[in-house]
Amino acid sequence: MMEKGAILKIDRSSYHLFAGLVHWRTTGRQEPDPLPPSASVLDELDNPNLRLYVASAEGTPAGWISLLYLPKVGKWNGRGHIYVDELWVAPPFRRRGLARLLLAQAGELAREWDASGIRLYVNTENPAAQSLYASAGFVPSGTACFMEKPV
Repeated sequence: MMEKGAILKIDRSSYHLFAGLVHWRTTGRQEPDPLPPSASVLDELDNPNLRLYVASAEGTPAGWISLLYLPKVGKWNGRGHIYVDELWVAPPFRRRGLARLLLAQAGELAREWDASGIRLYVNTENPAAQSLYASAGFVPSGTACFMEKPV
């Protein structure tokens, strides 16, 4: 059980909180992930450029943010960017400020790591997320097409 309104940095000992939220997002069922994490998943948590945070509401894990630090050289003088890889809040807990708390955590991490800024991609077909990010101070910066290549 998490304290109401708490933000918790996820590590090996608390990974089950994050895994339960991912399970909820992918299955629609609010229950613990029935599968134990693999060693490779737990090893990823040791990556110094990855941070996972879980937010609680009513003492329940209710959302997460996955943040990555990408080092930059050249005109950025070695100051990289924090990327919001994923931000998700469970439907029953939306519109309660949890996404803002998680984004604020990204800001704290950017200051802690002396990053140049925070970047993210948002689906053009998700106006609610675009509105959230705009209200949190994010502004469009060019146009992007998200692409990926399975390996």
